[in-house]
Order: sequence, then structure tokens, then C-alpha cells
Amino acid sequence: MGITQEVAERLRALAAGEGSPEEASAWALSVMEGDAPELEEENVWNALDQLSGADLMLDPDTPMHGEEQFQQWLREFLKNVSVT
Repeated sequence: MGITQEVAERLRALAAGEGSPEEASAWALSVMEGDAPELEEENVWNALDQLSGADLMLDPDTPMHGEEQFQQWLREFLKNVSVT
């Protein structure tokens, strides 16, 4: 599975409340450190940047982002990329 597909899958999982924001963030950060050609695509990079902050907290009990925000990220990503 390519990075673009994996981004879409991780966003889908978060949007459905099934994914772990911590795992998505760690994955995105590790991918961003690589040299895959897909990283040069602006929409892929922007989605990875968003995913890298998926686990940010406003305070110890309040996540900064929730399912609604993840759904918005997913819609925007799918609007701008071709996922096969």
C-alpha cells in the first residue's frame, strides 16, 4: 500500500472513531522523515502534517481534534488526490 492510500485509510479510521490518534501521529511523523516520492505531493504532505498532530491535546482530558475534524480532513484529502 502506498503512502497516499495509507493516509486515506488512517483518516477513514479516525473519522469513524476507530483509529488511534497517537498511532496515526507516530506513523505520519515517521513517514515524513522518509524520502518517498509521494512526499513531494503537496496534498499528501499536508495530510501527513495534519495526521502528525492528530493526538494534540488542549488539556490533559481534551483532545484538540475529534471525529468531526478528522472527517473534514478526509473529505479535503479525497477531494484533492486520487486514491486507487
